[in-house]
Amino acid sequence: MLPLLNAIYSFFTSNSTLTTALPGGLHRDQAAEGTPMPYVVSSVLQSQIEYGYLGACRCDVTIRFSVFAPGHDASGTLAQTLIAQFDDHILSLADGTTNDSVTRLTEPTPRLHRHDASGNDVWEWHVEYEYGIAL
Repeated sequence: MLPLLNAIYSFFTSNSTLTTALPGGLHRDQAAEGTPMPYVVSSVLQSQIEYGYLGACRCDVTIRFSVFAPGHDASGTLAQTLIAQFDDHILSLADGTTNDSVTRLTEPTPRLHRHDASGNDVWEWHVEYEYGIAL
């Protein structure tokens, strides 16, 4: 699974559309305190191995991407930018396994969080993807 997470990070950091729209970067599981908004957090929700006659042959990994930013509509627009880049994008993995499918499982969904230091509402828009990995 680590090669998939590294490929996601590499794709994000090499994509100027994403780094411009989300200058706070991509973080795994939680952003550090004081990370500038807007930013994205990725979290692994599930990893399921499928077995064939010769052993493990496939892994399906569900990942949630959460965009954090001030403002309901502004953060929703940033979530759409993320989706436009990640939808159907097959990743190159470094360990000899192959990412052979990517499916968006959910539509972006908003959730209100606390206020930021300037008193703005902080919104999280999250979306889930399933990545298929041939082992």
